[in-house]
Amino acid sequence: MDGAPHRLLRRRWRSRFIALRRGLTAEPRGYLVGALVTTCTTTLAFNIAAHAELAHVMLIYLLGAVLVATRYGAAVSGFTIAASALCFDYFNIPPVFAFALPDAHSVFTLGGMLLTAVVICVLLHRLRHQRTAARASEARTLELCELSLDLSEVSRTEELPRVAERHLARLFGPQSGVHLCGPSGEIAATGLPAARELARRAVAARELTMLVVDDGVIAFQPIASGREPLGLIGVTLASAEPAHEREQRVLLAACADRIAVAIDRLALGAAAHRAHVEAEAERLRNELLSAMSHDLKTPLASILTAGTTLLSPSERAEGVRRELLETIVDETERLNRLVTNLLSVTRLESGRVHLNKIPEALDELVYGVLSRLSGRLEGRSVEVEVPAELPFVPMDPVLVDQVLVNLIENVLRYTPLGSPLAIRLLASEREVTLELADRGPGIAGEERERVFDKFYRGRHAKQKDGGSGLGLTICRAVARAHGGHIRVHPRAGGGTLVEFALPTSGASAESRISDFSDQLEVRA
Repeated sequence: MDGAPHRLLRRRWRSRFIALRRGLTAEPRGYLVGALVTTCTTTLAFNIAAHAELAHVMLIYLLGAVLVATRYGAAVSGFTIAASALCFDYFNIPPVFAFALPDAHSVFTLGGMLLTAVVICVLLHRLRHQRTAARASEARTLELCELSLDLSEVSRTEELPRVAERHLARLFGPQSGVHLCGPSGEIAATGLPAARELARRAVAARELTMLVVDDGVIAFQPIASGREPLGLIGVTLASAEPAHEREQRVLLAACADRIAVAIDRLALGAAAHRAHVEAEAERLRNELLSAMSHDLKTPLASILTAGTTLLSPSERAEGVRRELLETIVDETERLNRLVTNLLSVTRLESGRVHLNKIPEALDELVYGVLSRLSGRLEGRSVEVEVPAELPFVPMDPVLVDQVLVNLIENVLRYTPLGSPLAIRLLASEREVTLELADRGPGIAGEERERVFDKFYRGRHAKQKDGGSGLGLTICRAVARAHGGHIRVHPRAGGGTLVEFALPTSGASAESRISDFSDQLEVRA
């Protein structure tokens, strides 16, 4: 029974025979060049033979043979040496114009010429072979460097096979593939159906496995990190020469090692990212508990105190009861706002909020919010300016309503009692802008970006005023989710002007909040 070792040996001998035949039949121009060089050296040697010694004439033939050997292979060089020896014997060794060696001196002269020519040509052939091997080694090293560089830029494991296969095709040919192990540790596909079982064995054994087929040698190189299999490289090699096979083994192992390093790097990066996210979540929870504990405790204490007082039989006066009930209602609303803002910022950052966009008139939302806050706005001059033609805006009215409430509550919290409030709506081809202006103390230049950070409150914030530092954070998140923006500017004459813009077309806005961890910048 003809096994794989016998087929491999037979294939190696066939490869050598094919290489020899190609050497004899390849480069037909080389034989023409060898014949031309021999003709030229013979002509030159024949013309100077009368004025030179036989050894000097022999050097002319050697020079021609060496020149041919520097350019062409062993077959052409051998042809040139043989032709030069025959011409040297026929035209220069007495008797001239005859193939004869009358004495020992002539035999040694011709033999010395042949031996010298053969040695020089063999050395030149080896030199050319080593130069070719060095260039090939340099090309392989450069390709490995490029493979490492390209793999270092890969950001997802799914992209690794495509990047690696591009370089493997240059190193081993187009029939090359990289297949990573699935979650169960199995190779989903190898691209080589006849050898899938052998591929699975190669992964299980964690060593290079080769299979001799009619059109070449199929090689499977496992990709592993430590003892854990990560995948498999499958290539088809055209040569089964022992030296070439050793090179291919080393090259395959180097490629597998670089791919394994890239997979480990991505795994470590993912683990580091998860650790960073977990650490950031833990830090955020600690900040949240620290910032909200007092704000949640204060209204609860007021509600508890008012409720306990109402249950006391000594408190029967109607005025006192009404005041206590108003305290309960106010503190409950304050607590509700804190919880609403807390839930909103958490949901926005997690990306679990979907925008339910409908065409809505922004001025109607403004009037609705002003109506609900009319009790708290009592004593203030509120001016609303709306253009005659105001287009509908695709928006999530619940989220935009929360933005308006937070903006107006900031005015109530940071401006003196009785100070005016101006709201103006502007329309352009691309967006509708709401400008809310007050006459408060204003916001310093270095704080105009920081006020959008979580839990940050400006220098003019008062203690126990019900603020939590989340309102403007939510406003910016909602604006970005709609594809708009929110900015803070100083107002001429003193005060602050807040600009909140929404696009009139939903094409440029994201319909889903997908990545608010990037949009809401968390500063340590």
